[in-house]
Amino acid sequence: MEPNCWSWRGRTSRLLVVLALLLLPLCFLGYGSDNDTYGIVASGYSTWHRHLPTTSRNPGYWTYEAIVYALSRVAGYLASNLATLAVGMLCAWRFVVIASRLEVRFPGLLVSCLVATPVFAIACTSTDDYVWSLLGIVLCSELLIADRFAWAVLPAAFAFAVRGANGLVIAGAIAGAAASEWMRHRRSMPRVLQLIGVGAGAFLIGSPPYILSYHLAHSSLDFARGMIGPAAMWTLKMRIDRFVYKGLYLFGPLACLLLAFALPVRRKWPVPSDGPATDYRARANPIFAGIVVFNLLLFFRFPIEISYLIPAAFFSLLLLGMTLLAKDRLVTVAFMLAIVSLNLVTPQLAQPNIPGRSTDAKLHFALHPGEMIEDVHQRFLVRNCVGYDYDCYMRNRGW
Repeated sequence: MEPNCWSWRGRTSRLLVVLALLLLPLCFLGYGSDNDTYGIVASGYSTWHRHLPTTSRNPGYWTYEAIVYALSRVAGYLASNLATLAVGMLCAWRFVVIASRLEVRFPGLLVSCLVATPVFAIACTSTDDYVWSLLGIVLCSELLIADRFAWAVLPAAFAFAVRGANGLVIAGAIAGAAASEWMRHRRSMPRVLQLIGVGAGAFLIGSPPYILSYHLAHSSLDFARGMIGPAAMWTLKMRIDRFVYKGLYLFGPLACLLLAFALPVRRKWPVPSDGPATDYRARANPIFAGIVVFNLLLFFRFPIEISYLIPAAFFSLLLLGMTLLAKDRLVTVAFMLAIVSLNLVTPQLAQPNIPGRSTDAKLHFALHPGEMIEDVHQRFLVRNCVGYDYDCYMRNRGW
């Protein structure tokens, strides 16, 4: 059994190296295509070099802006992008470790699905905070499963400090674990109180950066308001439409259609034999489900960028690996290829009346360049911007 274990680990290590090498060239194409990326770099420079406290957007990204400033001073965008790729691959490695503990049948294919997901691949190769905060969420969830509550506070606090919206995602992990504990024992348990303590500790340790946001907002909570545009964009109908339509493009319409066909009325999923995997699933599944549900609730409140769903992508793939994608390797391969195709060709199913600020949309089918192709194109448009000059980004994007 031991040789097989080492053989499996060797194959997984080689796969992660191959995936990292596939993404590596994108790290040489500038800071990224997202306007927030250049806002992060410019704000970090203003705060830490010019000593003029500035943050890129609400509620404040001071922690990540400091990290990016330190990295970019070493070797510009190359240092920050390579560091982000390393963090993204660390997330992928933890994905495989968790999948093995869950006894998921096709961990290599599932981690390939994760890395091929456009928003994850782009986040891994850009100066963005998504995979940095994801790592904190992943490590926190693993420590919660292991009942190492004191240690779980630290990655949770890091995820919250890097990206304030992660507070709700972490709350989802804690709520899932606490609900599972309560349903099993039907009374207040020490473990529930310890889980609540993790959330409180993470909030206390991760919140100091937001004190500066509070101060710059003239001692008000205005800093916590999302920057979401005019009210006409956010009627209930448009909020639901954005939530459903953009959420569909996390893995892509083709991948979602394939999952729908793979869901029969009744199906028995493969289950592990009695042992460590059974206990691990019992502890992990409520936590993963809580993260996915709370991430979706957060996205319903702010259905702006699909990248907000990266935590849901990570943990929903693990859940799918135990259910819809558990029985047939061919279905998993087809699902992976459907995700890969989204990087090359994007099927458009609706047309907004005002791109980027729509107040209405109509059904319209068209094929557009894939998410990765479009990202590379946008990076070339701003390749001459060094990052500290946010206006350069805006001019080159034609905004």
